[in-house]
Amino acid sequence: MNEQVTGRLLRATVLVIALVHLTLGILGFFFLPEANQPGENTVWLFSATGMLNIIRALIGVLGIVAVLKPSAIYGYCWMTFLALAGLTAFGVFSAATSSAGDAVNFNWADNVLHALTSVSALVAGIVLASPSTRKNLGRRAGV
Repeated sequence: MNEQVTGRLLRATVLVIALVHLTLGILGFFFLPEANQPGENTVWLFSATGMLNIIRALIGVLGIVAVLKPSAIYGYCWMTFLALAGLTAFGVFSAATSSAGDAVNFNWADNVLHALTSVSALVAGIVLASPSTRKNLGRRAGV
């Protein structure tokens, strides 16, 4: 595959990851539960807790920064893979048990989103491991 096409696909992948998480993170702040209405804290199918909204917004903002500075995409992909693989593992355990003290309050939709995002970031990071792809992204960024 042409290196320019690969670079565009990688940037598009990172942008989609960033926008999905940023949107869920920002919208989640509008759907935080009130003290008298537990369990009503979702955006579409996804949980919306304060901590989870901050994590998602941070992933989104860092992704947009990485798209604007393509030389940072490699690090973003691996950071996202590791962070969301950990969140997926924690979420599977959390959703499988009923822990009253769970501050994040994952559900299965969150676990699927985090797993798919983690795998997408891993694939993008592996593709970026090619020295020619990394050099092409750096050249386009003026690095």
